[in-house]
Amino acid sequence: MTRVISIVITLAVLLLYSTAYAAVQDTAKSVDPVQTLIPAGEIHSGGFGALVVKVGAIDGETAVLFGGRGGWVINRTFVIGGGGYGYTDMMNHTQNTVADTGVSFGYGGLELEYLIASSNVVHATIMTLIGGGGLAVMRRSQYGPDNDFNTLYSTSCFVFEPAVNIEVNILTWLRLGVGGGYRFVTGIDAVVGNKTYDNSTVSGLFGVATMKFGPY
Repeated sequence: MTRVISIVITLAVLLLYSTAYAAVQDTAKSVDPVQTLIPAGEIHSGGFGALVVKVGAIDGETAVLFGGRGGWVINRTFVIGGGGYGYTDMMNHTQNTVADTGVSFGYGGLELEYLIASSNVVHATIMTLIGGGGLAVMRRSQYGPDNDFNTLYSTSCFVFEPAVNIEVNILTWLRLGVGGGYRFVTGIDAVVGNKTYDNSTVSGLFGVATMKFGPY
């Protein structure tokens, strides 16, 4: 009889334990039942500023754009920030008796970036820029000084620019990235003299090098 009572008590204890365990699991699941890109709980924050150089075709010629960007880094994975970039080919012309014509192009906007395994020495990033900019077609006045320009045409434009990068952690606060992307531009449509300027004037593939400064 004592043996039977012991067995019953043991089974009762096991049943209570399993019931309590199941209740704890259900409670844990109910705390955050939805999986999200940014999990609930403590968020790790960081930031950076960066120098950027882009190389691509503008107005049918190889062009170098200089600029900068910055961002807030969340959990070493997501970046929310912005950047601005510019180019002009008027500085490439020398003063002479010919009225030179060239373009200036600048743009900037919101930048979103996804860092893939950013704690690894070498890792990848995917980013996009959504913003706006402006194109100006200018002509240097004949016999004028280097900074004497006449604007023949100017317009604003929309810019969408996705890119992928390979990034190297040199130090905890210094990172070097290289990559490429494509610049989509809309809003440009004009004929100046005998030359047509349209979206393809500044749209196209480009290479990019980025130096990030800041801990995250």
